[in-house]
Amino acid sequence: MFIIPDTDKKIRAKISSYKSAFNREVRDYGCISDGYGKRYLIFPLLLVLNDMKKAEQHIQWHDSQFPDDMGEPVQMLCRSILTFRIGDINKASYELAETMFSNVYLLPWILDEKVEPIDMRHLTNFSMLEYCEEVPHRVLESISEQEREWIYSCYHSEAFVKARTRYIEIYTRLKHVSEIDERVKLYDEADKLLSVLKL
Repeated sequence: MFIIPDTDKKIRAKISSYKSAFNREVRDYGCISDGYGKRYLIFPLLLVLNDMKKAEQHIQWHDSQFPDDMGEPVQMLCRSILTFRIGDINKASYELAETMFSNVYLLPWILDEKVEPIDMRHLTNFSMLEYCEEVPHRVLESISEQEREWIYSCYHSEAFVKARTRYIEIYTRLKHVSEIDERVKLYDEADKLLSVLKL
């Protein structure tokens, strides 16, 4: 599990060290490779730090440097909450839906609801139930009651429930389908589920 430093000063130093590493990669290689995943770790640091100015700057920088990045569930959760704090509720809700699809267990786990493994195709280790344990404790402590209520209202909304139900049906089916055309069709449908939730 990623451990978040215990003071704001140490958090700021950690963020600064990651940004310096990005700059070195650009200087030495002409691009950012970030095999370590530093770009993901900055989001939970910013959430705990609760510095909205730096959060907005990092989100813009991240999107400019990694426009097609698939993301990682903890990073996506933190990003959606930061966007909520910034005040862009529609965008935050869409990002929360992205989080839900990246790991179908994470949001109910955050909400302390009963979570059990689902017999479905999991695309990566990130999408497994066990990955919920990777959420740093300080991130959990930083989620306000208002933010939990927002997460709950989104997660249990008709749109989220309908999309999530179909997503699970598709990936349950994909675990047993070997015919390529049908698999492509199912993946295409799954990809379109998120666009329905874009406000």
